[in-house]
Amino acid sequence: MSASLTLIMPAWNAEKEIERSVRSVLAQSYRDLRLIVVNDGSSDGTEAILERLAAEDARLTPMTVPNGGPAKARNLALDALEADTRYVMFIDADDELLPDAAQKAVDAAERGAELVIFGFSIIGADGSRRDYCERGETLTRAALGGALGRLYKANLLNQVWGKLFSAPQIREGKLRFPDYRWGEDRFFVFDCLERAKTVAVLPDCLYRYIMHGGESLISRYYDKKFAVCLEIDRRMERLCRDLGVTDERDFRYMFAKSVFSCLTVLYAPSCRLTEAEKQAAAAEIVADGRVRRRCRDASGGLPVKALCAVLQTGKPRIALAAFRAVAWTGKAAPRLFTSLKHRK
Repeated sequence: MSASLTLIMPAWNAEKEIERSVRSVLAQSYRDLRLIVVNDGSSDGTEAILERLAAEDARLTPMTVPNGGPAKARNLALDALEADTRYVMFIDADDELLPDAAQKAVDAAERGAELVIFGFSIIGADGSRRDYCERGETLTRAALGGALGRLYKANLLNQVWGKLFSAPQIREGKLRFPDYRWGEDRFFVFDCLERAKTVAVLPDCLYRYIMHGGESLISRYYDKKFAVCLEIDRRMERLCRDLGVTDERDFRYMFAKSVFSCLTVLYAPSCRLTEAEKQAAAAEIVADGRVRRRCRDASGGLPVKALCAVLQTGKPRIALAAFRAVAWTGKAAPRLFTSLKHRK
């Protein structure tokens, strides 16, 4: 079917949450939309749920493909966009959109924004809620550089959800997700930031990121994560140069946090490395020239400065000991850990 707005949702073994997520899209006050759900090789009841919901609402288009990860799933949906699609949004299969999210985003786009960014709420497994949003503003290309660090540090540029994108811009730039299992969202967002002449920031938290027990892709071990972190930081440096950014402390902070994560996940349950292999991974990180250069002068307060000092020692054993303690804090005091991890 044809619609001005297409929402894209990758789904893998999501039978417990996907109906709630799909219904949050189909219940939007903005009605001229299509939802493409890419069932990414699920082995549970996800496909049957999608078939039932599609029979109720023709705006839902399920696609079932062999498992290949969320990046490939999203790319397949982008390949299926109708020629008259004007806007694209993304949502994960266990999250929710507030009822007026699409309308508010489309309204901002129709006022001239090529990229619309809005806030989100993290809903913890214990029912806690933490909001991430910034003041509403419309940023021209000339003003974007001055706001970029604040938006990045506020965790509004890390995810592909919580945004509305220009479909013509995606088509003209042939924009797609790189085939990574972590960080691929940022590359897509950076691609769009490089091209956008006007960016609108909405002050509302219109997306609900629902946390569950167990590991997420964020906390799961990924063997290419450090290499992706380096590539992300190179891309952000390039974007900063293009936009005339002079103060890089917030960008150094975001890079430092990603490096911290590379060391912390060495103690995630999904990491099967031996102690010697963890030692080698830590040695590679603390010896890297970009880490030594960029993890200085970062914003973020005392905890960040202390962990950056650990990296600056260049000693893998000290780094492993420090980040083993960080991983333990994440398990023993998850609220404190989340507060520190997402502080601005």
